[in-house]
Formats: sequence, C-alpha cells, structure tokens
Amino acid sequence: MKKLIYLLLALTVTAFFTACKSDDEPKDSQNELTKIDKKNDTALLLVTFGSTYEAPHATFKAMVSKFKAKYPNTDVYLSFTSTTTITRWGAKTKEYFATPDKWFKAINKAGYKNVYVQSLHVIPGEEFIMLRDYYIKNFKKDMAALAEAGKPHTEKLYFGMPLLYEKEDIEAVGEALYNLYKKDVEAGTGVAFMGHGNPEDSYSYANTKYHEVENYLKNKNKNFFVATVDALDMLAGNYLIPNIKKQLPAGSSIKLAPMMSIAGDHANNDMAGDKDNKAKPEEQSWRVQLSELGYKVPVENCVLKGLADYDAILSVWMKHLDKAIKEAENILEFE
Repeated sequence: MKKLIYLLLALTVTAFFTACKSDDEPKDSQNELTKIDKKNDTALLLVTFGSTYEAPHATFKAMVSKFKAKYPNTDVYLSFTSTTTITRWGAKTKEYFATPDKWFKAINKAGYKNVYVQSLHVIPGEEFIMLRDYYIKNFKKDMAALAEAGKPHTEKLYFGMPLLYEKEDIEAVGEALYNLYKKDVEAGTGVAFMGHGNPEDSYSYANTKYHEVENYLKNKNKNFFVATVDALDMLAGNYLIPNIKKQLPAGSSIKLAPMMSIAGDHANNDMAGDKDNKAKPEEQSWRVQLSELGYKVPVENCVLKGLADYDAILSVWMKHLDKAIKEAENILEFE
C-alpha cells in the first residue's frame, strides 16, 4: 500500500512540474541564445549582470552600438551573468540572453581567432571575479583542449578590467560625476550615489573603490556622498544617513543617483521607491528614509540614469579594453 502511495505522489509531482514548465523557456542552443554573425576574425563579448527593466536594455543597446563604432573590426555580442535576470526578462519579453560560457562555446565553434572580453562591472567584486576566475578560466581550458586535438580554436584572449580598477579610473569617473552635479552641490544640494557593493568579508578591496570615488568628490565639495545597498559598512543606516546629518541641515535638498552601470531594480526601488507600509524603517528606500528625516527628496530628485549612459564614463571601460589589447601583460594568450 505504501509503495502505491509513493508511486502516486511521484507521478503527481512529475505531472505538476511538467505542467508548470513553460514552452517559452529558452532552448539551450547556439541558434536560440548565441546568434553568431561572423564578419571579422575578432569577437568582442561585453559582459554585464543584466536587468529586467526596460530602460537598462536601451542602455545596453546603446553600449553595444558605441563599442561597435569604437572597434569596427570586431563582431560585438552581449552576455548576462545573472541566470535569474535572463529567465525573468525572457519570460516577460521572449528575448533571452546567454551566460558567458555559452558565448565562449559558440565563439570557439565559429572560428574566431581573437576574442576581446570587456567587463561592464563597476567594481572588481563578486560578478567580476566570477567572470575572471570561472568563465574565462574554463574558456582557456577549452582553447587548450581544442588546440591539443588539432581543431580550430581561439588563439588569443584579451580581457578588459571593470570601471573602477586603477587610480586614474577614480579620477576620470570622479571628474565626470563632479561636472554633472557641480551646480547642484555649489547651490547647497546634497548628491548621494548608490553603489551596489559586495559582502565586506570577501570583497573589501572592491568596496574600497566607492570610498575612493567619494573622497575624490568630497575634495571638490563636501556635499557629495557615496553608499551602497550590499556592503555592510556603507549601508544607508550605517554610513549614508549619519554622514548626511553631519553635513546637511534638515530641510536641505538632496539628489539621488545610481553608481551602477544601469538604473535597474536597485535604482528604481531601493533608491527611488515609494514608502512600503509593510517594511521596516531601515528597509525603506533612500528617498523615503531621507524624506522622513526632513530632507527634500521629491521623486524628481532621483536620477534614473546609470553610469553607462554617460559617454565620459563609458570611455573609461573602453580605455581598459584598449589597454588590454596594447599591453602584453594584460593579454591572456594560449601558447
């Protein structure tokens, strides 16, 4: 009797998951996810976390177009590292993206001699490390295996660093942000940037990049602030609000902007979101928390544009790729 019950339960569960599986789920094939249009010997793969918001996808498309213009002898492709984002965006729009491993497989198969990979991450944190130490490392193994088997394979791999990587990056991004908000801070308005951040115990080096940008900006004007949604030491309650209260009196106007490549979920909800009556005070958006402290943060003070929407900042990513191409020590080459 027990065996019959277990069999019925197994059949029920199987039927449930079969019924719930959507016909719209992406097919794991090159044709569906990695459409190769080989016109050159070099492929350029842009790698980002991804987004389920429409505005960031317009930013992604603009980035692809600008990289195509900057590197005309390459075939440019875009990859997402977040499988959750890929699934949710695909379910909503029927447009699916592929993770880097699928692109690398398709690129190898297509016979590209050279591959440029440009990280579109802001800091050298978790997502960047995964790209470098997992996806690229495995791609190099595939290159070696194909070479050993005497099959066509990618010969050289060039890897561009994330936005905030070197001292000159801090200066370039800081100067671009200062020029964008110079009039605001000089008029007494506070400008607070929201970075993503990573767990401090594992990615403290990456999180220091936010402090470096903030220090650069504060040397220009004390009304600049940088905090994050993930790095514990830089959360709104631990870092942003105390620093704003020290610098700006209640009643001051504050602008909020993302220090992320795009203005997606965090910018729309954690930064600019409306009050959630079910959430705790510290879980409210930055706009709500600051408004309830007496600061003027109307929704129009929330700038929903990402760093990649500004050419002066996008050019920093491009400079990293230029450096990877030109300098031998930054070339990951199969020999």
